[in-house]
Amino acid sequence: MPPAVRARLGARLREARAPKPAWPRRPVFWGLAAAAATLALGVFLLWTPSTRSVGGLELARASADLEVREDVAGVEIQGGEAALLDAARGITLRNQGPLVVRREASGVRLVRGRAEFSVNHRQPGAPPAVVLVSGGAIEVMGTRFTVEQRESGGAVTLHEGAIAFRVRSGAVVPVTVGQTLEWPAPEPVPPEPERPQPIAAPLPTKAAASRVPSTPARAPSVDDVLRELEVLRGRHEFEQAARYLEESMRKQPLVTRERLSFELGSLLTYQLKDAPRACAHWARHEQQFRRGRYAEAVQRSRVTLSCERQDRETSP
Repeated sequence: MPPAVRARLGARLREARAPKPAWPRRPVFWGLAAAAATLALGVFLLWTPSTRSVGGLELARASADLEVREDVAGVEIQGGEAALLDAARGITLRNQGPLVVRREASGVRLVRGRAEFSVNHRQPGAPPAVVLVSGGAIEVMGTRFTVEQRESGGAVTLHEGAIAFRVRSGAVVPVTVGQTLEWPAPEPVPPEPERPQPIAAPLPTKAAASRVPSTPARAPSVDDVLRELEVLRGRHEFEQAARYLEESMRKQPLVTRERLSFELGSLLTYQLKDAPRACAHWARHEQQFRRGRYAEAVQRSRVTLSCERQDRETSP
């Protein structure tokens, strides 16, 4: 056999005896890993509890003592604190005591109680978020405000941003920062008709005048004080409003003094932003009105102002 043929035959025999390379297993490994990850994700989503929803509103935050139930009137919070979220409209409300709230097609309605609302800012041209109350609708483009709905009316106080109140007749009333708007609006007092001046009578003698008892001036009612407070807030005369509230509280009985004391604390906290005065006032308020109707809102204001830290810094 020629040498060249023998060399080619030997090379082919060596190639036939050489071990073949193993099939690469890397693609199989990655496929198994992807399948295991998909299975783990499915099990996690299956066992992870979803966000609790009540009456179409998400329960974003809740205290341990929260008592909430649903009925035909809406969502009723009987005790504790909660943050309810209408994610589609960007509305978050935090209760300040017991309340009833309901999600409707056109907005969120506060049926009864007091709550602080926060609304995400709207883009230019976007429709406003709507908070419904008994007197009309509060149209919001992004802001923070407090609403109180009572049986015979209510009030809204603006803390940040700008809102407009649309009454049932269709009229729109703008509300500025620090202003409180109440509904229904007080009826204007018609002017008294002019009367003919009586003929001057002779002055009584000193002895007769001494027998006429003097009539003390009547202290203004709470509604009168709140109306005057609204005027001062609208003018941004916050310091004068605080002094007016302090003076008016001294003339009111204890049963109506709590509302004015709360308004004074809110004024010092959110409009004047005077933390030392506000913390001192809230301390006196809690001491005088233990377990009052605004206790939870007072605690929230104290946390916002960091009153406990200030008390530690000023204590000897």
